[in-house]
Amino acid sequence: MECAVGNGRKVDVFVDMCTQRDYLTPLGAQPTLNAHHILPNLKRLMAFARWAGVPMLSCVDARRPGEVRGLPQSHCVLGTPGQLKLPFTLLPDRVQIESDNCLCISLDLLQHHQQAILAKEHRDPFTNPKLDRLLTELPIRRFVVFGVSLETSIRLLALGLLLRSRRVAVVWDACGWWNAGDGDMALRQMVAKGCELVTTRQLVEVALSQHRRNGHHRYRRRSVA
Repeated sequence: MECAVGNGRKVDVFVDMCTQRDYLTPLGAQPTLNAHHILPNLKRLMAFARWAGVPMLSCVDARRPGEVRGLPQSHCVLGTPGQLKLPFTLLPDRVQIESDNCLCISLDLLQHHQQAILAKEHRDPFTNPKLDRLLTELPIRRFVVFGVSLETSIRLLALGLLLRSRRVAVVWDACGWWNAGDGDMALRQMVAKGCELVTTRQLVEVALSQHRRNGHHRYRRRSVA
């Protein structure tokens, strides 16, 4: 797995979807039903990203208080603890990108920061114009996707990337879901459209094997939180 930015090689980029307290903690407003199963895999992926310097796009749900008033389950409301990302999903070298309707964003963003965090107000990640531009135009080898939720945002993200002729891999054992049947159907749909499915173990072990064969550290940076 190539993971160096800015040296002329196409790279893999991790896409971390909505790994937030409301979705992945027992006291969250809307925890995924398999949160306790995927948390160890999410931690392993993030630890690997720190060690290997894997560039990462992180997307978070951000609802405005006035838009969720009266709803029975108001989750990921701006300014609430539940809207925050889990601490282990925050890399030391990160930047928060403001959400607006402007397409203006530098495509060399991940040459200057390891992690870029962008917000979305809809389950479709492409509704954020800046994230849409990064996903569409970044000169990378493959997007490696994980997070929440498999049957909504991850499915829309993967299918949208495939429509844009981008290569996509979904780490299925690091994806949260609220409905197991819908999650399984989403996986089948993504595979039918050309998406790769990998496990956390496969992803990390293949990358480490390539590193050992090369006999040197091929990654962009090493950092510890």
